[in-house]
Amino acid sequence: MTQPSNEKRKLTVARLASPAIAHSLERSQIAKYHTKGGHGFTAEDANHLADVFHGKRAEIVGMNNEVNGADRIVNGLRIQSKYYQTAAKTVASAFASDSGLYRYAQQVLEVPKDQYDACVELMRKRIAAGKVPGFENPADAEKLIHKGTVTYKQAKNIARAGNIDSLVFDAKSQAVTSSYVLAISFTITFAHDYWHSCRIGDAAKSAANRSFLASGTALVTGVISAQVLRSRAAAVGVASVRRGVKNVTRSSIGRSAVQRLATGSLGRAVYGAAAVNHVSKLLRTNAVAATVATVATAGPDFYKAAFDRSISWKQFTKNVSVNGFGIAAGSAGWLGGSAIGAAVGSALPVVGTAAGGIAGGLLGAFGIGTAGSAAAKAVADKVVDDDSQAMLRLMQDEVQSLAFEYMLSEPEIEMLAKRVAATVTPDWLRQVYKEANGLSDDETTRRCLRNALRPEFDALAKARPRVTLPTESELSSFLSDIANAANDKQPESSSNDC
Repeated sequence: MTQPSNEKRKLTVARLASPAIAHSLERSQIAKYHTKGGHGFTAEDANHLADVFHGKRAEIVGMNNEVNGADRIVNGLRIQSKYYQTAAKTVASAFASDSGLYRYAQQVLEVPKDQYDACVELMRKRIAAGKVPGFENPADAEKLIHKGTVTYKQAKNIARAGNIDSLVFDAKSQAVTSSYVLAISFTITFAHDYWHSCRIGDAAKSAANRSFLASGTALVTGVISAQVLRSRAAAVGVASVRRGVKNVTRSSIGRSAVQRLATGSLGRAVYGAAAVNHVSKLLRTNAVAATVATVATAGPDFYKAAFDRSISWKQFTKNVSVNGFGIAAGSAGWLGGSAIGAAVGSALPVVGTAAGGIAGGLLGAFGIGTAGSAAAKAVADKVVDDDSQAMLRLMQDEVQSLAFEYMLSEPEIEMLAKRVAATVTPDWLRQVYKEANGLSDDETTRRCLRNALRPEFDALAKARPRVTLPTESELSSFLSDIANAANDKQPESSSNDC
């Protein structure tokens, strides 16, 4: 069947959700989770997420690779995160190996939640030994040690796929992206339904139901994508993409495009190898998120084809192809739009690079994604007809046949057209398709269509005035009137004399 309007709106949101998910994942440090010591990066991300959820002004700044620079800044507090197997190793990592002095001036040390007490005691000893410049009182150790929100074991689990800790973390982080999808979906659906019904209550109820469904789909897509990106295969994918990106940067135009893409994604100026690395990961992540989103949106159609038998496998393949192309086009639109938006935003002090990149990404994903899906649908229609088109051709013949059998008048035909237009929806066609066991036998399909349409014709027939035959005397009188009228109209005979 062709996609009904609510499914079209859900797919429109999927075109926005896929690149938005990729954008959020690449602003984290997920590309480093699989590396040796990757649990340190997961600890930073997990603690950062907890601070965001608590309404704090939190920012991860360690990705700039500044020597002895802070990893995070929370409400102005500069934080250095250290997660090692034991409290002794965690604290020792913050001191220079040659001088033995504390390396992170003006920064507090964030440690595993389960090592906090031991780390405080060890820091007291370091202060007492004069190893922390600016601190002389061992009691000040609590000012230098900051308790993380996750334990060492949880940080290690988050770095790997397929366990409760990593799934919970991904669900929390993707809940933020899903909230954006919910807001966008609600707006699109509410506007569409209100324009068609002009009833605020109905439009709001419909928008709420569909936006929660779209948001849930985005959440699942984001979690699965994040789990996939923890694998070794994902790292190999980055290496493959990076070679292609490097080739692009050999020209000045390509180099500028890569830098603009990286700037639009990160919300700050990025150049050289850093831009190449980020764009490589971004393209890889977009490919993963787009694939997962395509599979997620194909789920309902797969059920209809495999179990409900309400659409054909040909229709399933067509829907997946069109939806997949639309989602891929949406990802491309986000990348291009974010690059343009970042360039425009950087020139406007009120907007800024980051806001311009996000706004441009949304507009690009929506516009290019919708256009791409429409183009794919137009091409697919030339190759494969929708199940509904074949059904409608057969239905037209049956409507004409039934109209003749029921001897419908012109007013009744007009009324029938209105009733059929309200009855024949994509769901209705799928149900008939299911009852007819597909389109393999036209005769069976025609019979099922006739049975499904007959109630509409019966309703018109029942609405007709009741016919009562005249009595014998009424009929005799009627016939006499006809005969007398005929005699009165006969011309008088005339005779001519010869």
